[in-house]
Amino acid sequence: MRKYFEIFRYSLKTQFAFIYNYIFSIASFAIHVFVFNELWDFILKGKEIVGYTKSELIWYIIIAECILYSGDKKFNKIGDMVKQGDIANMLIKPVDTVNYFIAETTASLVKCFINLVVAVILGVILAGPINYSFGSIFFALIAFFMGVFIHNLLQIFIGIIAFYTEENKSFWMVVQKIAFFVVFTPLEFYPKIVQNILLCLPTTYFVYVPSKIFVNYEFGLALGLIGLEILSGLVIYGAIRLVYKKGAERINVNGG
Repeated sequence: MRKYFEIFRYSLKTQFAFIYNYIFSIASFAIHVFVFNELWDFILKGKEIVGYTKSELIWYIIIAECILYSGDKKFNKIGDMVKQGDIANMLIKPVDTVNYFIAETTASLVKCFINLVVAVILGVILAGPINYSFGSIFFALIAFFMGVFIHNLLQIFIGIIAFYTEENKSFWMVVQKIAFFVVFTPLEFYPKIVQNILLCLPTTYFVYVPSKIFVNYEFGLALGLIGLEILSGLVIYGAIRLVYKKGAERINVNGG
């Protein structure tokens, strides 16, 4: 366990090694939120839409965007390791490769906590305070950090697809575009058939669930959504294990 903690610690240092890049990332996040604040202000003019006020929509977008901005493009690094053959070296190291990747990406949870603090300040300035309770904060935080973790798992999954395709950037672009369906507009905005399709996709659970719980908290709904979020994470983890196992077998058979 200690070796994975050391991997986590080293990755955490790396996360903040390029501080100016991180600052500009926060600035980009703030600009996105400001643009959508003005957009929904112009569209709604004080009215509600599918049960959301303008303030709730802005808070929804802030939480969703905060999760997206907490990623560290791990799929790029893993893809490069596969293409350059460095992944073969991982097979002889005394660590489980999948857990190694997870320990590395878990460091982003610290960064996302800082992002969340910035997001809350931004939300209060642009959208004003929102009604909340201990339950809504507690469950929203659980769903938020679970969402970031699932986001990281998806990046690992896309990364190891390089075992079969070598290039994986296009796959991540597809994941991002699908995630955008529920980043800027809640699930309720879409027709029922589209909602049912989106509910079958893991992107919905790492974006929609934390945002929904935070702005429209109901105890029963929160438990159900978090349950589905955990299930989504387990499915992705299982898929990572399966795809990595098959990919590693190919390396062993072909000699790298």
